[in-house]
Amino acid sequence: MEVVGTNEALSTRLFRMEPKIRYVAVNQSGRIVEMAQSPSHPSYNSCETDRIEELIVNPVVLELAARRGNLDMEGIRYVVIRYGTQYQLLMPYREGHLSVGVEKQDDPLEIARKITAALKLQP
Repeated sequence: MEVVGTNEALSTRLFRMEPKIRYVAVNQSGRIVEMAQSPSHPSYNSCETDRIEELIVNPVVLELAARRGNLDMEGIRYVVIRYGTQYQLLMPYREGHLSVGVEKQDDPLEIARKITAALKLQP
């Protein structure tokens, strides 16, 4: 399940590792460096709303949760958001965050564990 350490896009590696993943975005230092929809899963919304979510909404959600987690709960590992059409996983990642869309019938916690292990993130 090795996902770390290649020049291949992170989204490509995650889509291959877990076919249930529908969307991957990476924000580093406030800049979207990757945003990809799985070829197996059509988008439920426009690319522009995804862009706004990755630049504004997801960093704020993670920051708020991290502030609470850092007080006395040993930090934050990930946040799961349940929208009407899908789950969204938000994970601190390097100098920003990783955002992963998951179908509503799939288990976002199971997928979060797989990603955490593959990227060697703190469990």
